[in-house]
Amino acid sequence: MTNLAEAKAALRRDFPGWSIITTNRDRWWATRNPERDPETRRLVDHSVTALDANTAEELRAQLERVKR
Repeated sequence: MTNLAEAKAALRRDFPGWSIITTNRDRWWATRNPERDPETRRLVDHSVTALDANTAEELRAQLERVKR
């Protein structure tokens, strides 16, 4: 990725439902609302709601692993 804005835009496009955040300490975060069971509407315990990484590429790899 050539710059921060492009990297964020690509992650947001490829992983809808996730908020992509960067910090002033060069950390990358992805957060989303907890998943709910469609029938009972109860929260799913195993739902991943937050990830962090040192680079956009590391965050992308983590998001790929939890992608449904």
